[in-house]
Amino acid sequence: MKTGYSNQFVTIKGTKEGLIVHLDDRCAYTELMDELSAKMTENMNGNEQNKEVHVRVHVGKRYVDDGQREEIRSTIEQSGAIIVSEIVSDVITMAEAMKIKEDNQIQSYPHLVRSGQVLSVKGDALILGDVNPGGTVEATGDVFVLGALKGTARAGTEGNNEAVVAAAILAPSQMMIADHLYLTELTREELAKEATYTWPRYAYVDKEQQAIEFHPMGSLAELRKQRNKDRE
Repeated sequence: MKTGYSNQFVTIKGTKEGLIVHLDDRCAYTELMDELSAKMTENMNGNEQNKEVHVRVHVGKRYVDDGQREEIRSTIEQSGAIIVSEIVSDVITMAEAMKIKEDNQIQSYPHLVRSGQVLSVKGDALILGDVNPGGTVEATGDVFVLGALKGTARAGTEGNNEAVVAAAILAPSQMMIADHLYLTELTREELAKEATYTWPRYAYVDKEQQAIEFHPMGSLAELRKQRNKDRE
């Protein structure tokens, strides 16, 4: 793929992170696509057309809907040798902004969650008490219980595999993180006994094992740090 040249609306640059296609955000969309198509056709005639190249696309402050994203992707990938790994825009819709706000908020509940009670929240759930057997806490994000979790917890209910469940006493009868299920094999009496000597722990989905695992609370910060690093 040819790099290092610039036209009026489309610029392709090589960086440490790989190739980036910058699309001007001030011109008309049709003009932009005409130039992008011409540039990709030119690239198809280059000497490197058989080499597979991954690119990121930046559209600046232009909002592009799903249809336009697909048009940009198919135009760039028309040679069959280029793969668009990501299309990044600085602009999101109000609905998308509200969803991000909901997903990142923490909702606290200052009471005991009793048997038969179901507490569902958007974002993270912080329970300032116990979750008794038969009680359920559901959250699209993480579930934190400052007391004993002896009932059911469901974290990442909209498919977030990176959600965690943490508690001062983590002895759930049932737990789900995204679509991964944990069921205790202990009886209610055995579960109550375990809850008298367990220590603060959290549960998460191990990517390699694709199963829920329990770890001491002290390593949660390191897990967060590693996952943030993986996203960069």
